[in-house]
This record gives sequence, C-alpha cells and structure tokens, in this order.
Amino acid sequence: MPEAPLIGFAQWTDDEPYYLLYPGDKLEISVPGAPELSRQTQVGPDGRITLGLVGQVMAAYKSVPQLQQEIQAAYHGVLRDPQVTVYPGDTAPMRVLVGGEVRNPGWVDMLADMDVLQATMAAGGLTHGAKSQNVMIIRRGRDGQAMLRIVDLKTPLKGHDSRMTALRRFDIVFVPRTNVAEAGVFMEQWVNNLIPGGILNYFTYKSFGK
Repeated sequence: MPEAPLIGFAQWTDDEPYYLLYPGDKLEISVPGAPELSRQTQVGPDGRITLGLVGQVMAAYKSVPQLQQEIQAAYHGVLRDPQVTVYPGDTAPMRVLVGGEVRNPGWVDMLADMDVLQATMAAGGLTHGAKSQNVMIIRRGRDGQAMLRIVDLKTPLKGHDSRMTALRRFDIVFVPRTNVAEAGVFMEQWVNNLIPGGILNYFTYKSFGK
C-alpha cells in the first residue's frame, strides 16, 4: 500500500491519536472558586463553547487538558487564582468526510470498523470519472499535521482480497478524478467550508506547505 507523503502532508503513522473534542460533544465545566460559572455545555457547530464572563472559547480539535488550561488562562484576567476542571460527557456521532468523485459527497456516519471502500459506498459509490486506484485518506496526526495515505480500491472493487485501512473519527476520504495533486485544492476550498472554525483550526498551518 503506497504511503508516499506529498508536499504539505506529514508521514503517515498508525499511532493512536489523543482524543480531541468535536462539535456536538458535551462537557461539564467546574469552577469551584466561582460556582456560578460552572455549567454543562456542548461544543457548538462552529467549534466553540460559551462561558460566563469570558465569552466564547474554541473547544473543537483540542484535548480535554488543553481546553482546561485555556479556560483557566482566560479566567486569570477576571478571577483570582482560578481553578478549572473540564469533564467530558456524551460525544457527537462518529463521522467521516467523503468527497471528490463520489455520488453523494459529504459527511458519512461511521459504522463499526468502517473502511475506505465502505465509506465510498455509503457516499453513493464512485462516479465513472473516479481514479479508484488513488483514493486518499487524510488524517490529523498527533501534532496536528495532515497525514496522507493512498489506497487502491480497484482491486477490492473487482472482487479480489485487499487489506483496507480502518477509518477513524473525522478522517477525510478523497476520491480524485486524475491524480493526488487535486488533494490540496480539495482540502483548502471544499473541506475548509465544512470543518467548523475552518481547516486551519483542524490542521496545523504548516501542513499545506505555506
């Protein structure tokens, strides 16, 4: 299975990522020194939560400890020695984003152990123009960089056995018409409009070679 990282993409690894918060996740914010600021909240569609006194804070794509530190820092300007604890609650539905040469591009609800072929089928299947031997999985690495893996769907579509990469929550699957060079345009123009807060909140800026 080819794994050549292109310009703008980091080397692929199968390391288990830290859990990141996503829109729709529920949280409990505890501020013992100012209980009136404690609350239950939900990460909004734009990736933010609203807190008393300090307003909106970006929560999406951060770990619970990261968010806890940022809330505590925000309250330093209005509280004396603030102590904040963030408790994760119910999580949003597990989804992946499928785009490019599929009939119904967009978000797809994940089934258990969903792979790339299953995701493209859930998105209506491939179009006649799809380059099925160069389907891309784009995943956020631990350091926030975009990782790229190229998957050949032509073999399993012909009925032959082929090892498929299991998808993870909020992976991006892109089916090109011609070659992998389309991925950059797809990421910056199409995905940017679908990821809450914009793509640069999801991946680190250097991921795109800028």
